[in-house]
Amino acid sequence: SNQGRRGHPFGDHRRVVEGIAYRYRTGIPWRDLPREQFGPWQTVWKRHRRYAADGTWDRVLTQVLAEADAAGMIDWA
Repeated sequence: SNQGRRGHPFGDHRRVVEGIAYRYRTGIPWRDLPREQFGPWQTVWKRHRRYAADGTWDRVLTQVLAEADAAGMIDWA
């Protein structure tokens, strides 16, 4: 049971991550994220803040760089 738990369970992670990427790509304020496409802006913002605080983004970047380097896609010069 979810007794004693607050808030909503994590919804569609991909939709939230795409909302974060969209926001950074466009430079719009969080409040202007299209709700129909990404859900409530508050959810997207809170998840981004949580991922930044707990090191998730650092781990993602490390993995992406490792894969790109292994594929010879990075010129370290």
